[in-house]
Amino acid sequence: MYAGRPEDLRRKEQQAAAIAAEIAALMTRIDSLGIGQCLPAQGRIAGPGFDIRRTPNRGWTTSR
Repeated sequence: MYAGRPEDLRRKEQQAAAIAAEIAALMTRIDSLGIGQCLPAQGRIAGPGFDIRRTPNRGWTTSR
């Protein structure tokens, strides 16, 4: 949980929302290629020819 100042938390939440919007736009672009859909699946995002998964160090990675 974030333990900083409330105004810093609001700023970070706004940044996170903007990045999430970018991700949604990219997923829409992938879907529009017409080769398959991006779908949530057991802790990952599966797409046509790729998986996006969480790494043990709290990052994200892709695999084919």
